[in-house]
Amino acid sequence: MMRALTLIPVAALLAACVPPGAVTEKPKGPPIDIVEAARAGDTTRVVLRYKDGEAIPAADENRAVVRAMEIACQDGESAIPDTRTRADGLLTVNVFCVGVLESDQVIDGSGLRT
Repeated sequence: MMRALTLIPVAALLAACVPPGAVTEKPKGPPIDIVEAARAGDTTRVVLRYKDGEAIPAADENRAVVRAMEIACQDGESAIPDTRTRADGLLTVNVFCVGVLESDQVIDGSGLRT
């Protein structure tokens, strides 16, 4: 009986460690307006605010960053959020875009030091 009671907390602890399934629903909130988006090299600067002109509060900043990442990169690239700044009611998010290229090129590493 005692053994069964100790297994229940262990099972509950293990169940808590299992990551949840994929989230299919996006977080809700006021519509976000993209004021400006400009790319230089592999970094895209995205300027955002709410559609009604209000500033995006810090509590909703992560949803705005996700929106910036959705539009920042080209097909085949992965978006990595970099820096965030606030000025004049606007949130500016710099997004680093990374792409992996595949090649049949063979690289001779014999000249590398070991």
